[in-house]
Amino acid sequence: MNDENKERSHQNNQPPLMRRFVLFSITLFMIILISGSVSFILSMRQIIRNNKAGELARLLEIEKIKLETYVNREIVIALQLAESPLVQRYFSDPAGLSNLKSVVFDEIQSYRRSFASNTIFWINDADKLFYTDDDEPFALDTEKPENYWYPMTLYETEVYNFNINYNPDLNVTNLWVNAPVFGDNGEPLGMLGTGINITTFIEAIYMNYGDRADLYFFNSSGEITGARDIELVTSKRNIIDEFGDIGADVLDKARDLVTDVIITIDTPTAKAAFGRVPLLEWYMYAVIPDTIADYDTTMTWLFLVVIAAIAVICVVFNIFIVRLLEPLRKTMISLEIASQAKSDFLSNMSHEMRTPMNAIIGMTTIGKRAASPEKKDYALNKIEDASTHLLGIINDVLDMSKIEADKLELSPVDFCFDKMLQSVMSVINFRVEEKHQSLAVQEDDDVPQYIIGDDQRLAQVIMNLLSNAVKFTPEGGNIGFSASLVGEKDGVCELRMEVTDNGIGISPEQQQRLFKAFEQAESGTSRKFGGTGLGLSISKRIIELMDGHIWVESEPEHGSRFIFTIKTIRSKKEELSPQESTEHADDNLDDESVTTFYGKHILVAEDVDINREVLLALLDGSLLTIDCAVNGREALEMVAAAHDKYDLVFMDMQMPEMDGLEATRMIRALALRRENRLPIIAMTANVFKSDIEECMAAGMDEHIGKPLNLNEVYRCLRKYLIQQPPEFNRRVSDRRVNERRKGDRRRS
Repeated sequence: MNDENKERSHQNNQPPLMRRFVLFSITLFMIILISGSVSFILSMRQIIRNNKAGELARLLEIEKIKLETYVNREIVIALQLAESPLVQRYFSDPAGLSNLKSVVFDEIQSYRRSFASNTIFWINDADKLFYTDDDEPFALDTEKPENYWYPMTLYETEVYNFNINYNPDLNVTNLWVNAPVFGDNGEPLGMLGTGINITTFIEAIYMNYGDRADLYFFNSSGEITGARDIELVTSKRNIIDEFGDIGADVLDKARDLVTDVIITIDTPTAKAAFGRVPLLEWYMYAVIPDTIADYDTTMTWLFLVVIAAIAVICVVFNIFIVRLLEPLRKTMISLEIASQAKSDFLSNMSHEMRTPMNAIIGMTTIGKRAASPEKKDYALNKIEDASTHLLGIINDVLDMSKIEADKLELSPVDFCFDKMLQSVMSVINFRVEEKHQSLAVQEDDDVPQYIIGDDQRLAQVIMNLLSNAVKFTPEGGNIGFSASLVGEKDGVCELRMEVTDNGIGISPEQQQRLFKAFEQAESGTSRKFGGTGLGLSISKRIIELMDGHIWVESEPEHGSRFIFTIKTIRSKKEELSPQESTEHADDNLDDESVTTFYGKHILVAEDVDINREVLLALLDGSLLTIDCAVNGREALEMVAAAHDKYDLVFMDMQMPEMDGLEATRMIRALALRRENRLPIIAMTANVFKSDIEECMAAGMDEHIGKPLNLNEVYRCLRKYLIQQPPEFNRRVSDRRVNERRKGDRRRS
């Protein structure tokens, strides 16, 4: 009694294992989430900034070329007019040659139409009258400081120069091109030129780039000469005042530029670039700020999907562990054993699940960055392998969950033992060949060819035992499988099957915990060979449901022999039926007949876009005509609208508005006027026995589980869309009967 009180006290003082595990898994998930998010954001920030650098370089280069081309054109026209003999002659003596005034003015006005801004001005040094466009001339006071450009152009400029000013009436900034007019002896006679609207030029830039980038022009003293905010120009704002230390650094580096290179820099909140405009002796500075919208990419969404997948796995894991730990809280001893088993199991499962997840995430990144199709195909193949491995782990976890809930059930069917065995061997042979091992298969003649039982669960047990044999047997080793009939009474047969290997063997101590859930022979096994430790426990439960038992005979370094027996019912079948002959014959059809269904029209009812996309991709090249419906109601309406249009329907179970079960019942109730019954195939992630039975009860003909298997999809298509001629069926049936009559079913 004292021991019981001590045990009860110990249990009360210990925090529940379930709570500790949940906290652990949530913490682990948060660590993965935070570390992964930080790494992703930093990587994406670098990629985004690199892209911005290229975009800024292109922006500055293009706008520099456009501006210089634009200004050069105006300069050429202005210089042509300044070199006009008629203009030079009149400017030399405007009072004495007044008879030429109208002719000269007409020539000047004709040049006006050549300038982009349709603006021209001119001044002769004799009377200093300022003429512009069609406006009345006025006397220019060249002594005023604001008219500094006149003496600078006339007496200090050899070819042309520029000056910039702000027009408050038009709220624009003009860049003036000033060309001096010289006489035959080189004496200055006057000047002329045109204005370029810098404000309009900059507005055109923003029309192309929107609000994504900001562009500034500034001169060698740092004074801003062009910007979207015209106030910066009118107030002669300095780039240092506008951008602080960054502006000062840009100004210093810009002054040192001797070539027309574009330099990109990183700022705390943006990516920036600057370069020269040699023609104007200006500089350009462009900025693209960092925003949240930068991260709205496919990679971001893929990252979120992966995080969501990890979260789902975490939730499934927690649910599973809750079910697992419930019966282990009864006593202190069982609690301690369960705690240790859980610790080992979590370590193994963390490794087993994160390994394929790491491959999926890593190969996704590699595939997206790959430039060659071969590299992308390589990445996709690795993703497929890792996904298949991860699905197997999840299936083991779900099976174990059903075992713990005592809900693992068998689904007996009438099946061919030989065919089931051939399917298992065709799969395991790939692994055997990879390790250069040999596999010998022996089946006694008295083993019934047709039995009633759960062929999928029996294949799962055999596959698990053979997989373990391959795993724990070194390269070049030998593996064997044998099946025999132990006895038969009243149609109930007891079958004995053995899997042998010459691998590492198992000690007696290790054999004691071999068939327990979440345990392997020793703690280092999973690290060296992999595995979750669930396979043998699941196999043991399946065998017990088949009224059998399993045991092991082994010694260290001398290999192992796993033996199990099951009880099953002998089927009354003796030979293949015509229908089965056709099904088996389909397996030997040539590739073209298997994968093409020319002229057939099917309907896919699936509400999830990506699931529709997957199925359409799987059926690519099959020559099927495929229509899609996004819910059961739409599928019902499409079938009802054309009762003889579709040859087959793939129907999801769970859809909005009307689910697949209700849609199937409604279609069957339509009493369609057609020669043959419309095949409806369930295509759903609901794969439990109760789900399959519910589909059949609603009127569906077949059930295919998700994730979709290409062979399973084509099996259904061949079964319902391809009709083989009778003589073909008879030929295949006769061939198989002759093969069976040879009497020797020993295979290797």
